[in-house]
Amino acid sequence: MLSHKNSLPIDAQTDLQPISVVSVVRCQTYDRRLVEKAVDDSLKNIGGLDRFIKAGNWVHVKPNLLTAKSPDKAATTHPELVRAVVKRVQALGAKVTIGDSPAGITRPIESYWRNTGMEKVAHETGAELVRFEKNTVVERIVDGRSYYIASVVAQADVIINLCKLKTHNLTLYTGAIKNMFGSIPGFRKSEYHKQAPKVEEFSQIIVDIFSVTQPQLSIMDAITIMDGTGPSAGKAKELGLIFASTDAVAIDAIAAAILGFDEGEIATTEIAFQRGLGEKRKENIIFKGINLSDFQKTAHSFSLPSNYFLKYVPTSVIQVLGKLLWVRPKPEKIKCLRCGECIANCPTKAMLSQDGFPIIDYKKCIACFCCDEVCPYSAIDQKISWLAKKFS
Repeated sequence: MLSHKNSLPIDAQTDLQPISVVSVVRCQTYDRRLVEKAVDDSLKNIGGLDRFIKAGNWVHVKPNLLTAKSPDKAATTHPELVRAVVKRVQALGAKVTIGDSPAGITRPIESYWRNTGMEKVAHETGAELVRFEKNTVVERIVDGRSYYIASVVAQADVIINLCKLKTHNLTLYTGAIKNMFGSIPGFRKSEYHKQAPKVEEFSQIIVDIFSVTQPQLSIMDAITIMDGTGPSAGKAKELGLIFASTDAVAIDAIAAAILGFDEGEIATTEIAFQRGLGEKRKENIIFKGINLSDFQKTAHSFSLPSNYFLKYVPTSVIQVLGKLLWVRPKPEKIKCLRCGECIANCPTKAMLSQDGFPIIDYKKCIACFCCDEVCPYSAIDQKISWLAKKFS
């Protein structure tokens, strides 16, 4: 596991006209009053919610509901943030739905709603929780590839993307852009992993989906984040921030820098910027809320995913020694409760059951770590080759 000491870029004054506004507001805990104030401040910083929403609109709120874990595990968008946003949307006279498609989705969606706190939010606010898997889909085509988007996402008047700041053991980072990957219902997500086993290929797919589901507004839950072996089994860390912007790419560029990633290291951000889907250049972004000197004080030392070392291995070395340089999933017998989620959701069927315990055929494994994402018990560890340890 690598640890990065962060150094955020200095906000140089330039004559360029900034084209994106990112609100960065402090919020130290999930106390309801603090979250509501932070949301109000965030929305004010970007011009107000009524910029996007009118009475009678259908607004779909898209949280990150990756796994059926409780909010304190920092794997999903916190329900207090969802509640605050929903209430403010409803105050403008709009209809609100809440929904996401978790990884795999072999368990009943109700267990995700209950464990993540979404069921309580819906009960308190009257917003409708929607099942992507039981609704129709809308086909969208990008460069000849078909994507089947949940109709509630494709047909809503406004999409609010309530993402979570986390590391990711395949894409290194997950935030605003990748959260829209959950617009694909059920097992189709696993199929995309199978079709695109390499990080760059899979990142192209993520950006394809983002490009056809672009949210009008993104608000990032970075009060408690996840580092290390995210997006499901990492460690919860306090950061105490909420980001908001109409530009999801700009949010991701800034948030990834806080975690300690250098510019250009997150493929989804780079690809989206190159396609003109948002801004990544700090000189073209206006920060509202806390100023940059305060912003830099939030920098901490965060642990990055185990596969991060591959960024620094020369291509020539990988070409020669690629079979000796790897990070693989490894089920832990002590933690595993034999639920079968990982086996059912493996895109390449590389996992087999041995008395309920998953055994991996590494000749078939593409190291997509879907097994880690869907495991409710954080029972999938990362196994690193001896040569990889030399680089990490």
